[in-house]
Amino acid sequence: MTVPMISVLMPVYNAEKYVAEAIESILQQTYCDFEFIIVDDCSTDGSYHILQSYAKIEPRIRLFRNEQNEKLPKTLNFGISQAIGKYILRMDADDVSLPERFAKQVSFMESHPEVDICGGFAYVFGGATSEKLMRVQLSPLLIKAYTYFVDCNLIHPTVSLRRSVFDRFGLRYNESKHCLAEDYELWLQALFRGVVLNNLPTPLIKYRRSNTQLTKVNEIEMLQYTQAQVMIHLKMLFGESYSTKLFQQHEFYILGANPVKLMINYIGFYCYKRKFIYYNRISKVLSSQEILMFFQTLDPFYKILNRLKSLFT
Repeated sequence: MTVPMISVLMPVYNAEKYVAEAIESILQQTYCDFEFIIVDDCSTDGSYHILQSYAKIEPRIRLFRNEQNEKLPKTLNFGISQAIGKYILRMDADDVSLPERFAKQVSFMESHPEVDICGGFAYVFGGATSEKLMRVQLSPLLIKAYTYFVDCNLIHPTVSLRRSVFDRFGLRYNESKHCLAEDYELWLQALFRGVVLNNLPTPLIKYRRSNTQLTKVNEIEMLQYTQAQVMIHLKMLFGESYSTKLFQQHEFYILGANPVKLMINYIGFYCYKRKFIYYNRISKVLSSQEILMFFQTLDPFYKILNRLKSLFT
C-alpha cells in the first residue's frame, strides 16, 4: 500500500447545501498525493448520499459514518486515528480550498521541519458581507503571545499538522461537551508542550460565514471561553498580584485595543506594558523576544515610527 503525503480530514454534519463544492475543491488541487478521509457525523439531511456518490468514483476518498451524532471533537479524533499521511490537513464541509493550497503547505512544511502546525489566511465570504481577507499573525513568537493573551490565532480549516505530533505529544481534541473551542484548546495544549505553530502569509481557503454556523450560533459563549483562557494566562503571568482590575486593564489596552484609543491613552498603555513585562520576568510565561514583538505590534507610535522609516529607506 502506497502511503500518501497528505491525509485530508473533513468532518461532515448536515452540509448537503455546500459539501459537493468543498469536495470538488479538494479533488481539483494541483498537488495530488493525498487520501481524503471524510467522516459523516450521522447527518439527517442528504449529506451522506452525496458523500457516497463521490466515494464510489474517487479512490482517494475513505468514507466513514458515525452510528450516532458524536459532535466535532470526537469525530476529528476518530479521523486522526485513521490517517496514514505524513501531514493531516483540515477541511470543513462548507468551505472551499484554493487550488494551490496543498502544494503551498507541503512545500513549507517540508522546508521547515521545526514547524509542527501551520495555517494561513482565509477569504471570508457568505452572508450579507462582501468577501474580505482574514489575517492572522505570522511569526511563531507572535502566534504564541496572541494565543495566550488575545485570541486563537490559527484558522482551524486552514491548518496542516504533522501526524507524528499527535503521538509525540499526546495531543487530541477535547471531547468534553463543555469545550466550546476545540481548536483553540488544541493549540494551547500544543504550545504548553513546546510545539511550534506558524502561519503562511497567503490565503489558503475561502471560509464561509452563515447564521446557522456553529461558531456563529455559539458566538457569545465562545467569546466568554476565550476570555476565560486569557484570564488563566494572566493569572500565570501576574501570580498573586493578579486582580480583577488587572484584567480590566488588559481588556482596555490589549483586547479592545485600536491605534486611536492607545494614542489617546498612551500613558496608561505604557504603564500597563511596563507592569506586564516586569511580572513576565518573574513568571517567564513568554520569552523576552516574544513579549517585545507582542507589544511592538500593539504600540501605535512604534508603528508610526516604522512607517516613517520605510518612507526614507
